Amino acid sequence: MDRLTTGIDGLDDMLYGGIPVNHVAVIAGPAGAGKTIASLQFVHANLLKGKNCLYISAGEDPEALLANTRSFGWEFDRFLDSGALTLMKPRLIEVVNLTSDFLEKLPHVVKRSNAEIIVIDSITEFNDLCQTDIERRGRVLNLYEAIKESGATGILTAEAAVDGNGTRYGIADYVTDGVILLRRLQSKDLSELIHVVQISKMRWIQHSKEIRQYEVTEKGIRVHSKYSVIFSE
Repeated sequence: MDRLTTGIDGLDDMLYGGIPVNHVAVIAGPAGAGKTIASLQFVHANLLKGKNCLYISAGEDPEALLANTRSFGWEFDRFLDSGALTLMKPRLIEVVNLTSDFLEKLPHVVKRSNAEIIVIDSITEFNDLCQTDIERRGRVLNLYEAIKESGATGILTAEAAVDGNGTRYGIADYVTDGVILLRRLQSKDLSELIHVVQISKMRWIQHSKEIRQYEVTEKGIRVHSKYSVIFSE
């Protein structure tokens, strides 16, 4: 099965090579865990490999995202200029009416941009506007099916549940093909918070069951070969 690099060496190791092509996976974690950074790092690594990417930001404005990428030394501007990267921020009305306006526009944007990778950051903004779990499930399922039908590989970011074990509403966990959890744990001596990553699900492939420590560096996220500090819940 063909894979795409995540751009994060240690995470590729945990996935035994990367994310399978045409999978739709969720990166879930609390605020400040690095979900957006991880998704941008994934996009940058694959832009360098010649892939066309579509990045849909439901939260930050494109200019703010570009400023963040420059701080890591990632050359997103030149990929925008060449057409390899398309940045899109849906209008609020499109977020509210996800099943109509936004989903109707998405296939046309994908076709126009020749996107092989689609990132949506984050689906929590869409789900927070829903009144019921049935409506939330329908929206996530519609997004999932739209990405699968396009033939692209998808990454969705989402806020984690309060206990850290999955997404806030728990819907994307079983609708999508994979779930990568970013968590914050307290060290056993209570002196610091430690960031850890685990692959809780990835359909059709073998993957590591390890919990590994990671850190956000000036060059992006780096996953350690194993967790190096004893931690506790």
